[in-house]
Amino acid sequence: MSKNLVFEEGLDIRGLDCPIPILRTKSMLARMVSGDILKITANNREFIREIHALSTQMGHTIVEENTAEETLSFVIQKK
Repeated sequence: MSKNLVFEEGLDIRGLDCPIPILRTKSMLARMVSGDILKITANNREFIREIHALSTQMGHTIVEENTAEETLSFVIQKK
């Protein structure tokens, strides 16, 4: 990780089938305040496309992502 980020929340959505991962992500982000950092751990490769679409639509920033491994990780900063 290139930055020293403080995660306000963590979300583990490994093993869940669509659309549950993106719905849980939306729900978690809705409870957070602007500027908060959410770390998401997933393993459903379809989630990559979904998290990018959600971030674009809602204006959130993907600060970091690791999609090279079987376990995926994303760090999102809420708009």
